[in-house]
Amino acid sequence: MEKKLPGIVVNSYGAANFSLSLMMSLGMMYYSIFLTDVAMISPLHMGIIMSVAGTIDTISIFISGSMIQKIQMRWGQFRSWFLFIPVTTFIFFTLSFTNLPLSYMMKIVYLTLAFIIGHISLNFAFNAHMGFISVMSTDLKERLRISARNIQFGMASQIVFSLIIIKLLNYFSLQSPSWGYFYTVAILGIIQMFGYWNLFYQTRGYEKYDPSKRLDSSNNITLWEIVKQVMVNRQLQILMAADVMYQLALFSLLNMAIYFLKYIIGNEGWMSWHTLATSIVSFVTSLYAPVVINLLGKKKTYLVATAWGVASYLLLRAFGASSEYYFTGIICLGSFIFGTAGPMRQAMYMDAAEYGYYKTGKDASAFTMSMFTLPIKIASSLAGAIAGFGLSFIGYVAGMEVTGEVADKLADIICYIPAGCGILAILIISFYSLNETNMTKIMEANKLKRAAAKLQ
Repeated sequence: MEKKLPGIVVNSYGAANFSLSLMMSLGMMYYSIFLTDVAMISPLHMGIIMSVAGTIDTISIFISGSMIQKIQMRWGQFRSWFLFIPVTTFIFFTLSFTNLPLSYMMKIVYLTLAFIIGHISLNFAFNAHMGFISVMSTDLKERLRISARNIQFGMASQIVFSLIIIKLLNYFSLQSPSWGYFYTVAILGIIQMFGYWNLFYQTRGYEKYDPSKRLDSSNNITLWEIVKQVMVNRQLQILMAADVMYQLALFSLLNMAIYFLKYIIGNEGWMSWHTLATSIVSFVTSLYAPVVINLLGKKKTYLVATAWGVASYLLLRAFGASSEYYFTGIICLGSFIFGTAGPMRQAMYMDAAEYGYYKTGKDASAFTMSMFTLPIKIASSLAGAIAGFGLSFIGYVAGMEVTGEVADKLADIICYIPAGCGILAILIISFYSLNETNMTKIMEANKLKRAAAKLQ
């Protein structure tokens, strides 16, 4: 039996996600309103920025994944990326929240480029982070433990974000909203760097430079074979397609919550309390999610959680505009079940990676695990684009007085789009067939393949 990983290693893995999630939370919750209400970019142009930048960002997932798969640096295939890449992420993520005194068109170009470079840089560290689980352990339960702990730390970051970061942003923004965003994201970028540096330090010895790894027949894989892994891995395709819809349902609401509170309910200041409440619920959910997953299995958990999420979005449309308490309460109610699917996502992608190796005999785990990021990126880009084009469609202008008709259209965008995405996710994941029984057989077969490959 494989030795259980030390708590400090598992917690450091999750702590890196904690530090990254703090920074990303500002991007997910506030970047749209930063563009429209601080940088004064029109909703239409915001939609274009998010579409163009998001498309390039998404394409970079394949590039970063294949580079991580094929490049071995001094500190290992995965760990090496934790050392330098977080620095460039910090620089360009900060620049993407900097409102420079440029002409309108130059500002659009500048913000688009800063967003693209910052997110491409982030992809390398994040994809290496996700793939690192493949060398930390080959035990299914340990991988689920790492995946769940990773999510738990991510949820904990949301509590800290609501209690401290939103208040910090508001404090810095009292004199100047532009500088408020700059100072806040700079602090979060530095925290992100130290999170990855700590993971690099705590996992010393878990992965070393191994020149012979390049000669291993299971790793002697061409770029075309890497891409083919996705093309022939039906289970990965199903998982990714469902995941795009699941994440879009999540991000669509996350992106637009501030608009709902500011323009429909009329209480923008409630955002910190809303985020705190939903974060506490999400964190608690991540604690009992492994029990639910072990009881129902990954696929059934995914189905039940997403169906509950759809119901909560429809309930939000019916009653959410009544008050900020109804709005937050309904989202919290939905998160109690909807959030149980999150902690198993990483483990499901690792299952898909093992399935790919089982089918082809080629180990593309690093590239396959980078696909974990792809649905997040696609959904994030689509959510930003939908927000921009949707706001433009209903005639939104920063600081406008919202009429009843506009409020209804805004509520439709915020609630019905995620509900529809959730329904599509349910339909797609129904075709996923990797369960606990056949994964055990696949893992045993793969152990024999890897052992045989080392003897060649």
